[in-house]
Amino acid sequence: MASKQADRSPGSGPIAIQHWRGTLVDASCASGGGARAAAANESSTKSEITSVDSGRPEKGHKKDSAQAQSCPVSTSTSAFALRTDSGQVMKIDAVGSARVAEALKTKSGWTKDLSAGKPIRAKVSGMLNGDTITVTSIS
Repeated sequence: MASKQADRSPGSGPIAIQHWRGTLVDASCASGGGARAAAANESSTKSEITSVDSGRPEKGHKKDSAQAQSCPVSTSTSAFALRTDSGQVMKIDAVGSARVAEALKTKSGWTKDLSAGKPIRAKVSGMLNGDTITVTSIS
């Protein structure tokens, strides 16, 4: 039994996998950097800005849809993030982004929503490290 205790570092416990639901967004835009974010901010309508910034909950996914449309994903998106219903934006790691890109091509529901210009809703599981999710699964 002594060897089992020696293998564990002090204070280490089991790694907890967390789960989040939200809308997939383009990480290069959603993180607030670059020209894409500025262009997205300029193209937002006053009503979208008011509804997003007011902090008031809205019925359905209207708030989420307005936020997601400012940084929508596309078939050319290579870096993804997840915007939760509460408005928190978490980047998805490189492996997770590759999984999302593949799912956008193969998952029929996502493909349909993408071609219709609708936000892509997802459930992401993984471990949060700062503002980046190390992904274990995406559905």
